[in-house]
Amino acid sequence: MSQHKICLLPGDGIGAEVIDCAVRVIGTLADHDGPRFVFDTQPAGHGTFLETGHSLPNTTLEAAKAADAVLLGAMDVAEIPPHGGDPLGGLRIGLEVSASIRPSLTIPGVASPAGDIDCVIVREVTEGLYARDEYMGDDDSAYAVRVITRGASTKAARMAFEEARKRQQRSGKPGLVTAVHKVGVLKLSDGLFLEACADVARDYPDIPYETRNVDACAMELVRDPGAFDVILATNVFGDILSDVAAGMAAGLGLAASACIGERWAYFEPVHGTAPDIAGKGIANPCATILTAAMMLRYLGEDASADTVEAAVYRVLADGEVRTGDLGGTASSAQMTDAILAAMRR
Repeated sequence: MSQHKICLLPGDGIGAEVIDCAVRVIGTLADHDGPRFVFDTQPAGHGTFLETGHSLPNTTLEAAKAADAVLLGAMDVAEIPPHGGDPLGGLRIGLEVSASIRPSLTIPGVASPAGDIDCVIVREVTEGLYARDEYMGDDDSAYAVRVITRGASTKAARMAFEEARKRQQRSGKPGLVTAVHKVGVLKLSDGLFLEACADVARDYPDIPYETRNVDACAMELVRDPGAFDVILATNVFGDILSDVAAGMAAGLGLAASACIGERWAYFEPVHGTAPDIAGKGIANPCATILTAAMMLRYLGEDASADTVEAAVYRVLADGEVRTGDLGGTASSAQMTDAILAAMRR
């Protein structure tokens, strides 16, 4: 029986609550002939900044590197001042991730604006307009530098094509990578991004490749979401499009994501810290549990990932147990109990 060491970063707000639910779920996999886990909980986020003066201690980053994977709750990064560090950015740079993967899928039993959506946003997450290179010109002007490099763009593009190939093999569909841009305005930076994407595309002649303006892509996601397979984007564009896709699918309460590199990876639900419901035990844990399933696939535990995903989807399809965001009254613990019961069935 395999064993994996998981670094847990509960973070802020509802982070600890949903992480506890995910740990309960994957912790029972050993009862289903699945893997065992050793969990190492480490501090990070706004609360850690208030206690220690830094939001991502060096000891936390080292623990993340020493683990087989990192499972993250949610972090209140907006409340952390510049001198407090950037926990998510620090993780992405420190763990040398190539891009984030955010799947969006309509789920039977869950109301969705989209009749049919099954796509993945692959988002470069280390640079772009989120490179945090800002400065004041004078009292009335501020500037942000958009950083695009061939190296980071190439890594993200390769991840997008690899993801398209995996999806192609699972479904038998042709697959498609759509690189989004605004090259008409951002001629140099998006020009370099598209050049890197085209170079990678030549290594995958079996995967169809296209480019679209980001605004046209956003419109088509709403109008015809089924037209997309893998969308490849720079940091800001990917951030926005992934939320649009999540909204067109099942909502942020069910949106999972992963940030993966060549050596390390971390996994986090797309939703935020939800301070208005933190501590009430009513947060929807499904996004974090589905995120844990993505982590299982990364660890090579595909059968266990299938078990977890099938249990979540069965509970959602049954519709008897639902948290408030899905129109029900169940607590986080009750939703988790239902998923565990589905796994036993």
